[in-house]
Order: sequence, then structure tokens, then C-alpha cells
Amino acid sequence: MKRSFLMAAIVLSLSSVLLAQTAQDHLNRGIQFYKNKQYAEAIVSFNEAIRLSPGSPTPWFNRAQANYYSGKIDAAIADYSQTLRLKPDYLDALFQRGLANNKKGNHDLAIADYTQGITLAPADSQFWYNRGIAQYDKGNLEYALADYNQAIKLNPNYMKAFVNRGAVYYKKKLFDLAVVELTTAIKLDPNNAEAWGNRGMSYSALNQLDLALADYSEAVRVNPKYAKGYLDRAIAYNKKRQNDLAIADLNQAIGLDPKYTSAYIFRGAVYFDTKKYDLSKADMTKVLELSPNNKFAADLLARIAALPK
Repeated sequence: MKRSFLMAAIVLSLSSVLLAQTAQDHLNRGIQFYKNKQYAEAIVSFNEAIRLSPGSPTPWFNRAQANYYSGKIDAAIADYSQTLRLKPDYLDALFQRGLANNKKGNHDLAIADYTQGITLAPADSQFWYNRGIAQYDKGNLEYALADYNQAIKLNPNYMKAFVNRGAVYYKKKLFDLAVVELTTAIKLDPNNAEAWGNRGMSYSALNQLDLALADYSEAVRVNPKYAKGYLDRAIAYNKKRQNDLAIADLNQAIGLDPKYTSAYIFRGAVYFDTKKYDLSKADMTKVLELSPNNKFAADLLARIAALPK
């Protein structure tokens, strides 16, 4: 099921038909700006719709969406909350406020939003799935597992729920069970790079490196821009002492994401282990540029500085 987050058809309770048309015009204009990802312009239009029709929840919700996707999470939460004051059973507003709260790290508030959504729409698998994400992010693995189970019960083809249930099993070090979940996810969507990559991680944890490498290779085949897939494959190559291949993959990961701190860290470590200290120093220096408090990089730089000249 795909949620639709913009509401164009509304009934505005205004004192005159002309005013209603004017508010609707601003709303429609804002929606068009939103669809074109012109969020600042969309917000201006939604502001006018709200000014003319402050009692209608729809302009508030749409402004919340524009705020959310322009990175103004606090403003978005405020607008979702006003939407819900005006219409307490506005499911999309509950769902989106849950996303915004979880993005802010307010996991308890996100869980509360999704729980309210489940109360109103218990057959909606997306509420169960997203509450599972919030539970996982909070560290409540058993609750997350229960929510993913329910999401899958309601929607047996919910590929992402299988991926996330696999992630719970991986976190619990139940790697065989993670492989089973991710195999199901891959059957449901063979073009999902995350599913291939996560199964590769599970195989790697089981020390089945050839199977892991095959999965990582498939992950970057279906999505050549999947930087994490290159990093994970590099780690597997390193375990097999194929460091030239590891470096090639790390170069690819960094080429895709020049701020990929983990890739610089691992490449620097490989360079250090292969006694390429100048290259290792350059990578660790870059890590500290990206993450000034990174202890691993600072410690490795200290070790390099202490080497005999």
C-alpha cells in the first residue's frame, strides 16, 4: 500500500464562496510547487491558504509536508500537531508526525503516534512496520520483531518488513534466521540492493565469505551507486587477504560518497596494515576533517607518527 500525502480535495468552511475559492487556489498552487520540489514557494502558498482557512486541516498538513521535505522538522511537527488538533483521526498526519519524531530521535513520541494510528487503523501494515522501526531505533528489539511480524501477517509481500526483521535477527546475532528473512525479501524484490547487502553481511558473520562476496556483488550490480555495498565487499575481500580488490572497492565507495567516513577509516586501516603509511595518514587526516572526534583515526595517526623515520 502506498500512502498519498497531499490532499487536494478539501471542503473549506468559510463564510463566502469567493473566499473558499481563493484559499483553494493557494492550496492548489502550493501543491504544484510541492510536486516540483519547490518547497519554499509551496510554504508561501500554504501560508495563504491557512490564513484564509485556518480551520481546515488540509493546508496545515500540506505545509507540514513541505516543511518536512525542506528539512524543517520542528516546524513540520508543529504543523502535523495542528492538523491533528483540527482532525484527530487524520491518519496521514499521525503517520508523518511519527516519521518526523523518529527522525528527531524522539522515539517514544514516534511510537505513541504509530500506536494511535494502529488504534484507528489496525489493519494498516505501514503503521505496524514504522512502529517497528521506532522500536528498533530505541533498542527494543523484541517489540520491533513483534511489530514486523504483524506487518507481515497483514501484508505477506511486505518486502521491507522482511529486510527489517532480518536486521533484528542480525542484531540479535541470529545470523541463520537473518539469512532466511533476507532470502524471502530477495525473492519478493530481486532488485533491492539493501536486501542483497544485508544477506551478504549475515553470510560474512557466519564466515561464509564466498557467499557474502556473491551477495555484495549482486547488491552493487542492481544498484551501482550503492556505496555501502562496495564498503562491505571490501571488508570481505580484506578478510580473504585480497587487499588490492578491497582498495579498489573502497575507492569506488569514496568516489560515490566523498564524505563516507567509514570507507576512509577502513581504507586507511588497510593501507596501514600493508605498510603504506603515507596513504594511511592521508585517509585518517580526512576522517578527522569529517569527524573531528574520531578516536580510531586519532589513535592511528599517533601510531604513524611514532613509527621510526
